[in-house]
Amino acid sequence: MGEGSLSQDEIDALLQGADDTFDLSSLSGAASSDSDNLSPIDRDIISDVIGSAFQVAGNTLGTILAKNTRFMNPATESSLANDVQKEFGSKTVCLFSNLSGTLAGKISLVMAQENAAKIAGVMMGGMAPPGQLDNAQLQTLKDSLSPIIGTVTAQIGMKLGGSMSGTPADIAIINSARDLQLPDDNHLVKTTLSLNIDGVGSFKVYYVIALSMANAILDIQKGGGQKQPQGGGGMNVSAPGGGMGMGIAQSSVGIKGVNFPSLANAGAGPGQTNLNLLMDVQMALTVELGRTKMYIKDILGLGEGSIIELDKLAGEPVDLLVNGKLIAKGEVVVIDENFGVRVTDIVSPTDRLKGEK
Repeated sequence: MGEGSLSQDEIDALLQGADDTFDLSSLSGAASSDSDNLSPIDRDIISDVIGSAFQVAGNTLGTILAKNTRFMNPATESSLANDVQKEFGSKTVCLFSNLSGTLAGKISLVMAQENAAKIAGVMMGGMAPPGQLDNAQLQTLKDSLSPIIGTVTAQIGMKLGGSMSGTPADIAIINSARDLQLPDDNHLVKTTLSLNIDGVGSFKVYYVIALSMANAILDIQKGGGQKQPQGGGGMNVSAPGGGMGMGIAQSSVGIKGVNFPSLANAGAGPGQTNLNLLMDVQMALTVELGRTKMYIKDILGLGEGSIIELDKLAGEPVDLLVNGKLIAKGEVVVIDENFGVRVTDIVSPTDRLKGEK
């Protein structure tokens, strides 16, 4: 043998010990990483479930802020809890709630303090000053984002074919890792979404759940597929005309058509059960006195005592909108010391679909 070559005995010894020494994780450093617990397909499934829930929540937030608002581009990854703490452990705001029902456990919604201040500023009628949020801004932020947590929770429950509820969301300003309110798990799953608010900008928000909760979502989503028939000696392989090929004989699978419920009966019977899943979802009801358009120069010229003329005549009914859609008209009344609205007209379903007033 030449220098650097192995003898046959040495080759035989290596082959004999191959089964004991070969480790698939050595093929890829990423595969052996403790933080990589989800496959690309798993991450796509989680992104779809959470992303679709936040799409609905975007409408809710848009109604609260009176602006066009969208949650977009969900992207999911798994991480060690320590890594998440290092990432979010300073200058962030965290909303958190404990879920029960189809899924159980703590969830967290995290964003940078400067971005949270932008939302609080819109709610309070102006841009928030730089620096740490004060108590008033923090409470405003909690009031505006708590319905988002509730909407996402309900939507995920529906997506998974069940129902969920959560404790009232709480909020905390995070300036150090010990203040961060995260799910109790060594492995966490973080879904990053882009929140776009017209006139404010686009920034990132993060929805964090435990890996155990993510696995529960995957079990439910993957469990919806068709199971293999039991017994009968396994799969029946055949090909038309006696040629070579693979196919599953229909007699071994039991294929049948899918019967969808009639839309006309959606309000009764089984459909009513599905509707009940939405009964605890909060929606913002807005009473609109009127609107107008102004040039920027006129807006900048507004001051105390300025009068703005609206597009409504005195005595005309006000509009009642849910998620920006007109559902009824009414007249303003006073109840004790509070304003109220007496409904005088319900918009027809046809006009609602058309978006007409």
